[in-house]
Amino acid sequence: MRQKIRQPSVAGQFYAGDKQLLKAEIDEYLNDVSDPGLHPKQVFGLISPHAGYPCSAPTAAYGYRLLQRFTFKRAVVIAPSHSDYFDGLSVYDGDGYATPLGIVPVDRALCDQLTAAGLLVRSSEVGHLREHALEVQLPFLQIIYPAGIDLIPVTVGVTAAGELQEFAELLAQLLNPADTVIIASSDLSHYYPEAFAHQRDRHLTDLLEKFDLAALATGFDDQSLEACGLGPILILMYYAYKLGAAQCRILDYRTSGDTCGDKLQVVGYTSAVVYR
Repeated sequence: MRQKIRQPSVAGQFYAGDKQLLKAEIDEYLNDVSDPGLHPKQVFGLISPHAGYPCSAPTAAYGYRLLQRFTFKRAVVIAPSHSDYFDGLSVYDGDGYATPLGIVPVDRALCDQLTAAGLLVRSSEVGHLREHALEVQLPFLQIIYPAGIDLIPVTVGVTAAGELQEFAELLAQLLNPADTVIIASSDLSHYYPEAFAHQRDRHLTDLLEKFDLAALATGFDDQSLEACGLGPILILMYYAYKLGAAQCRILDYRTSGDTCGDKLQVVGYTSAVVYR
């Protein structure tokens, strides 16, 4: 039976479209990262930015460099939907995601278990075909896990924090945290002067490091906190909280003004690890 493979949407735009150039690009980002001095017993997941690599990959590399120390067979990559408008969550209904580095196979059995449970979770290509936020995480995973890793691709539509908590608890029931990592794809504030962006982003990153789920949930529901992937972040943090003794550490923070030059309208980026 012919497989359904999601083709790259932003290769050659957000990152190099050539296999060798892309590998060299990611290797350079990873090699430029300094040791964060953190030695977790277990990693539940990362918060990772998703802009074009020249702007956000220097930050994303911090999380993936740390992740290289751990062996996982499966990654749940959760992204916001920038291109499609829908209610609930969408789990990709195909068999793989392609990048210039090859195909990342979808764990169909686990995806089917997630969608069979309901909870506003659909099996669909909606929220996937044109979405960059999930796609840009995959080449990093392919480079740090050259033997391969299975994928559960999820995009988040219109939801409430309580629904995200239910989905996170479902993940905690179905997944083995010893062999599965969650990647929450998110940028932070958008298009403010750099000094104001720093203020807004500092408030959010402080809540992350305090693991203040109540404040994060309130900020998600009333839209007072600014991060396009706050839904994915909440899923990761609820999941880790359910499994116990979780912490969050910011590994790197910067803005597009640091990497792409324009300080008048910047986008905030952070790389963070959720661990124990």
